[in-house]
Amino acid sequence: MSDNPLDELAPLPEAPEPAPTPEHGRPSPYAASYTPPPVPFPPPPPDDQIARLMAEPEEWAAAPYPAATPSARLLIAAGVMVSTLCLCLTLVGLAGLAGYRDGLATNDARITQTLATGIAQQYATGVSDLQAGYAELAEARFAWIVETLRAPTQYALDSPIQLAVARTMAAYTDTPVPTLTPTPTPTLTPPPTQPATPTPNPLQDPAYFYNQAETALRLANYEEAIEWLDALVALDPTYRADEVRALLIKALTQQGKIYLRGQNADGEDKLARGVYLIYRANDLGDIEDTLLGEAIFVEKYVNARNYVNGGYYAAAIPVLEELCSINCEWSYHGVSVRNLLEQAQAGASSAP
Repeated sequence: MSDNPLDELAPLPEAPEPAPTPEHGRPSPYAASYTPPPVPFPPPPPDDQIARLMAEPEEWAAAPYPAATPSARLLIAAGVMVSTLCLCLTLVGLAGLAGYRDGLATNDARITQTLATGIAQQYATGVSDLQAGYAELAEARFAWIVETLRAPTQYALDSPIQLAVARTMAAYTDTPVPTLTPTPTPTLTPPPTQPATPTPNPLQDPAYFYNQAETALRLANYEEAIEWLDALVALDPTYRADEVRALLIKALTQQGKIYLRGQNADGEDKLARGVYLIYRANDLGDIEDTLLGEAIFVEKYVNARNYVNGGYYAAAIPVLEELCSINCEWSYHGVSVRNLLEQAQAGASSAP
């Protein structure tokens, strides 16, 4: 008897041999007698191809490698370059803007100095005109300084006072009152017992001035009528005051229209005088709105013409554009509003 108890156990029966699988007609691969089929290998390449590959190693070495992708360092460098370029462009733009702003300030200072010089010239010329007795010219110059430019005191000086003086002189001493020579009265020798009767002086009689003004109006001598009526008012302001005012308004408006429309026989430039007469008539009483509007239009025309003649094209352009929107073809002595506007625009464009 063996000492190992496992030796007493009965041997295990052998596994039966598997039967052929009816579905495939061959035994299972797990069968002891099963032999696996051979694995097919691809045929070797032809000898000529192997020889060609072995004979051309240089061509393999010359084959290009794939292009490498840009590294992060290159991207950072490109970003820095773009940022630097943007910064430079920004600095150049800011420098140009600063230069443009400084140029505008310099241009404004130059314009201010030029305008101050023009005001000084007009003031000096106006004083000379006033001293020489040319009240209308002086009035136009001081009106340009005071009413058109509205110049401050440091430039205008006492222009408002000079304007008032010029207007007073133009109204009362522009054309002297005609000196009339009365018809000589025969001197009678009175009887020794009676005193001599003094001859009345017609120049001291308000009725005489009134009759002369009426006669001048009937003959369409409006300037003469204005002179007689002004003299009458100076002599006796209370004499037939309403009738004198009505006659004076008629004479002023009629003569003003002649000057504004260039119908005066002497052909002289009397636009400023015409505007003054219409304004004076409007101060005495209501006149036609159309006539007052015509005087305002002509006054702006005169101011714009003075601007252009003085070289102040920038100041003339807005005034002429306003007039052109009303009547661009209105003209005086062959110079229309359009002509002045084109001249001002050409002068402004050619100015430095």
